[in-house]
Amino acid sequence: MSATTRRGFLAKSVLGGGAAFGLSSLLGARSSEAFAAEVDRRYDIKSGDWIPSCCNMCGGQTGILCQVVDGRLVRIKPNDANPAGFSNISDDFFANCRTEGASMCPKGNAGIMTLYDPDRLARPVRRTNPKKGIGVDPGWTEISWEEAYSEIARRMKALLDAGTPEALLWWSEDHSFTHIQGDFCQLFGTPNYSNHSNLCDTARKASFKAVTGDERPLMDAIQSRYILLFGWNPLGATKWSLLPRILTRGQERGAKLVVVDPYFSATARKAQEWIPIRPSTDGAMALAMAHVIIRDGLYDKKFVEEWTHGFDRFSDYVKDKTPAWAEKISTVPAGTIERIAREFATTQPSLADVWSGPGQHSNAVHGGAAIACLNALTGSYDRPGTLHLPNKKGNAHGHLHADKPKAPRFADDNKLYPMFHGSGVYCEIFKKLAEGTGNYPAKMGMIVFQNPMMSVPGTETVAKALSNLEFLVVNDIFLSETAQFADIVVPGTLFLERYDWNTQWVTWPVLALRQPVVKPIFGQPAEYEFICELGRRLGLRDQDGKEFFRIGALSGRPVESLSAWYEEYLSSESKNGAPKMTLEEIKALPGATWVDKGGTKYEKYRKEMSTEDLAKATCVKTQVGGIEVEQLWDKPKDQGGKKIGTRIGGKAVKGFATPTGKVEFVLTCLTGKKDAEGKPCADLPVYEPRDWQPDAQYPLYLINWKEATHTHSRTQNNRWLLELQPGNPLQVNTKTGARLGLRDGDQAWVESKFGKMKVTVHLTEEIHPEVVGTQHGFGHWALGEEAKGRGSSDSGLRPTRADPIGGQAMHKQCCVRIYRA
Repeated sequence: MSATTRRGFLAKSVLGGGAAFGLSSLLGARSSEAFAAEVDRRYDIKSGDWIPSCCNMCGGQTGILCQVVDGRLVRIKPNDANPAGFSNISDDFFANCRTEGASMCPKGNAGIMTLYDPDRLARPVRRTNPKKGIGVDPGWTEISWEEAYSEIARRMKALLDAGTPEALLWWSEDHSFTHIQGDFCQLFGTPNYSNHSNLCDTARKASFKAVTGDERPLMDAIQSRYILLFGWNPLGATKWSLLPRILTRGQERGAKLVVVDPYFSATARKAQEWIPIRPSTDGAMALAMAHVIIRDGLYDKKFVEEWTHGFDRFSDYVKDKTPAWAEKISTVPAGTIERIAREFATTQPSLADVWSGPGQHSNAVHGGAAIACLNALTGSYDRPGTLHLPNKKGNAHGHLHADKPKAPRFADDNKLYPMFHGSGVYCEIFKKLAEGTGNYPAKMGMIVFQNPMMSVPGTETVAKALSNLEFLVVNDIFLSETAQFADIVVPGTLFLERYDWNTQWVTWPVLALRQPVVKPIFGQPAEYEFICELGRRLGLRDQDGKEFFRIGALSGRPVESLSAWYEEYLSSESKNGAPKMTLEEIKALPGATWVDKGGTKYEKYRKEMSTEDLAKATCVKTQVGGIEVEQLWDKPKDQGGKKIGTRIGGKAVKGFATPTGKVEFVLTCLTGKKDAEGKPCADLPVYEPRDWQPDAQYPLYLINWKEATHTHSRTQNNRWLLELQPGNPLQVNTKTGARLGLRDGDQAWVESKFGKMKVTVHLTEEIHPEVVGTQHGFGHWALGEEAKGRGSSDSGLRPTRADPIGGQAMHKQCCVRIYRA
């Protein structure tokens, strides 16, 4: 067991030469300053190789350069050849990146401390205590990799032999080796592969997909003149490292930044105007803005007439949605709404965007759609300074010659949620697993690079769900809270030890390589090698009878090495994707990043289809929203085809990816549908109050947020990041605190009807008086010695429930009371 402990890590791994420093040096370098001094003392930092890669400390995938000296990583800095750390607009990147340089956030710089964290799991371990529960000691005993592989494969084979492959449930992170995991599940025969996205932004994806057909439009802040953000904190949460630059450069060039948020976030601090709002009421404010814009004739009449559907119905709907109506709902003064609406419509180009703040409540999808419709009124899609519909061509996931799994998904989440996202609905799955109400018994679970005990609402429900599995395998770098429920835990790798492709979140095609900059420090297999080995032991074959995990994707010949097989798998994806280059060829590019020289394209919806494409297209005439639409498909829909254009005004154009080919005020994808709770879906972006409101017993809204100092619940063991943010005190408005008799620094209980947490109170003017809130991710009782006992987790204060249309976990829907401890 000693190899899995802190002392064992240091004695067997660090002193054995597998990590960066000797024992005394590592323990001494507790701060970033001490670490830098130790590097300067021990290494010639003018020597060594700089290896390009991509960060994965969060989902931003920033391009990085890693300095390696004598096989040890000593420094990380931004990669100027990768636009993810600079700009999402090609002209800006090509013209300015060499002189200004790219950037990265603190999490990326601190990646080195996670790589060499003494609490990392070094060897596979097996549970000896059959009892499972929060705080229960698993009684870990170390086992060999052969023992781990043998037992896991034996358990999986038993499901295959019983004809119940669907009894395997699989969860993973959404930015890492997802293709190979999806391929494994399909070949195995389980439909139950799910990943992290539905814990993050699937409500936003549903909102914009309903209105524009694109799940993730990107803001062009650097060319905008007016930026209106609802519940998004890009300067704090920093989803992509380019965001702080493009926002501040946009302001320097004259843009006004307005932030609508209950909390005075890092972005609100830089804005020209902060508008505090009652949580979940953003949609009402957006509808009132639309009322003003239409009433005063301030909308882009040409765009609305040519490129939108359902304007008349929408216009009728907002006639009574006045600023005074919205003020009563949102607490935003009517005069402010009126002024912001006029500014937004008349200061062009403008954009309105929304993310997780309004997106994690029961009314999220329609509220987000109302905000998306503001852009429709001003023609703010795919034009300079607006929201872009990105061209995401990159690597091509190879077509798998295998039957789709025959069984339905365990939780029927793909049928219940009308705008179901391919990542699944964690809340629905864990709830039914806990209740035993799935379509069939689920017997085995595989969790890769995820910690649902900390990240899914309803901690007790998740604990019961995991305990109900007969056998659970966790692949992680730490013995996390979720790992405490596993029967076997195998050590994973950090992004600095493995491969992956990254289609960067910019507006034009870019493909960047994540590659190992050091060897896995315990000699452990990368996650994709672990999966490949299981596939080989199970003899998984495709429809052609080939052992998928033995035959090279390009060569068609057996490949013995697991790593070489995966490199060929990746090479096939890039060769058959937009770059038309192999893995090795992309490695040789500056920054190991392929950048399409064609750059950002505007108004792509206007592009007429070529004669060649028209000749190949399948024409489908269909009734959509009461009108006949002539859709053009690359092949028939029942053969897996996709819509590639629409005939509009007699021209065959790319159009928008909605059923009508236009931006939709009437959400035709919801017409006639019911939500997961059986209620009819409105096909207008209506405002309805969320279904959990404050009352006399629980009078305050509780929200949470993320900052650049930490990633979800993943980084609270990182010493450098703990220097920046060691805990998460509860932010309470000073007037609210005075009314409740609370003082700054008090210990207090925050209680909902589902649970309670103990917090440290911080009194501030920087939060709405009806709201309290805290940074998400703290409150660990496992993970590592640095993480344990720091701060509070609010996951247990909410039920395990998702928004009923898009399946987004409702992390911000909670009502509480506070009292001194």
